[in-house]
Amino acid sequence: MRKNESKAGAQLGLTDLGMLMAVVLWSLNFPMIKIALREFSPLGFNGVRLVFASGLLFLFLVLQKEKIVLPHRDWRLFLFLGLVGTTFYQLCFIHGLNWTTASNSAIIIAMAPAIIALVSTSFRHERLSWLTWWGIVISFAGLYLVITQQVGGFVWSLKYIKGDLLIFTANFLWAIYTVWAKPLLKRYSPLKFTAWTMTLGTIFFLPFAAKDISQLPQTRISLSSWGALAYSGIFALAICYVIWYSSVKRVGNSRTAIYDNLIPLFTILFAFLILEERLSLGQGMGAMIIIVGVIMTRLGRVEAQETE
Repeated sequence: MRKNESKAGAQLGLTDLGMLMAVVLWSLNFPMIKIALREFSPLGFNGVRLVFASGLLFLFLVLQKEKIVLPHRDWRLFLFLGLVGTTFYQLCFIHGLNWTTASNSAIIIAMAPAIIALVSTSFRHERLSWLTWWGIVISFAGLYLVITQQVGGFVWSLKYIKGDLLIFTANFLWAIYTVWAKPLLKRYSPLKFTAWTMTLGTIFFLPFAAKDISQLPQTRISLSSWGALAYSGIFALAICYVIWYSSVKRVGNSRTAIYDNLIPLFTILFAFLILEERLSLGQGMGAMIIIVGVIMTRLGRVEAQETE
């Protein structure tokens, strides 16, 4: 009995360590993408890295000697999640990041636990307490400060906020992708789930990116930009996605999503060191309010689950 408990504790520790590693890798990904987008078009960059990451995931499947074929009954759900979690998510994410700062993107993505809670209750996957609802409201108040303080003052021009709004939309798509992954992860490994959803989503993403990809050979792209693309494809997509869904499968959405809270802290540090980005006072206040709201959301979700 003690051996089993010890083994479970070790697995849990490895899961937490894996998520911490994913947080650092994802945080570094924001400035890496900003570097690559200096020379790549957003769609050309994303098209190449998605094809690269999808191929890498299927290579991992072959090396793991997993059965590649999907049963017919799950094709529709895999296709739906591929469209939501890859095609539309990546369209919003890459354009959003291109039009806003790495720091702002990470701060908005920190709202993921609150949005996942909102999506979960919308699909009746769980009931939320009053503390959770207040946490969601406070998170949105923090978002309001972040997206209206980009140039040191109150700005309501779409020119300045469209990138933030696209990242915010991507957050909702990621929440749907995460919540609806749970039943499939009971039947498939995180690696197989990620490989198929990413590949199916990439197939439908390519028509948007085909023109930009075809023009890449005509453009001189530096080694640093190609290196940023390779980093983003290998670590931010292939490896981190598998780590994320391994954690969802082992410890659930709630414990996994809480690590999103750390992404802004590391991203702001990397963006300062690599891109020399700085936050305004209003944005800093917005970030703190979002974190408070997320903590309330997380505490409320635990309370709701315990009282059911």
